[in-house]
Amino acid sequence: MKITGVVVMAAVTAAGASAGESANGQKRVVDVCVYGGNADGIYSARELASKIFAGIGVRIEWHSHASCPTSAPVIQISFSERTPGTQPPEALAYALPYEGTHIVVFSERVKQSAKNNAVPQLLAYVLVHEIAHIFQNINRHSTAGIMKARWESAEYFDMSRGRLRFTAEDIDLIYRGLDGRQAREAVGTLIASR
Repeated sequence: MKITGVVVMAAVTAAGASAGESANGQKRVVDVCVYGGNADGIYSARELASKIFAGIGVRIEWHSHASCPTSAPVIQISFSERTPGTQPPEALAYALPYEGTHIVVFSERVKQSAKNNAVPQLLAYVLVHEIAHIFQNINRHSTAGIMKARWESAEYFDMSRGRLRFTAEDIDLIYRGLDGRQAREAVGTLIASR
């Protein structure tokens, strides 16, 4: 392993170790509601996505449409069997990071793009990528890792080995975005209780 890889891994590990709480001491827990959760491999994908986020100290609370909380802002994931013609040919999903709530996954594209029947695995990484866009609250991509704009054979190989990760910069942006999200929720709670 190259020295830079060791430094990045050490930074990611250190960030994950102290990542369980935000700057104000609150736990980083986010509710995610899945609509139309009959997609192939959705339960396995949710489990893997949870593990990936747990690795950086973020807990995902998954809900079905029927059990989706109404008291707090949640991330809403829906599945589309047909991809709109306005989407780029390589898009597997999209998020609305500035809006902070909605994600749409293109089920047929995920199925077509999965290598060796690894639909749940690819779906997990698609979910993680799009949820991270919402967490970061910006529309950007990284040059490597989970938040890379277009995954190539190297990223698919790392996925198959469970080694595709967030960069240190992505983790920092996720924490900042989640801290801001919690602060906005707290202000909203204070205003609502007056």
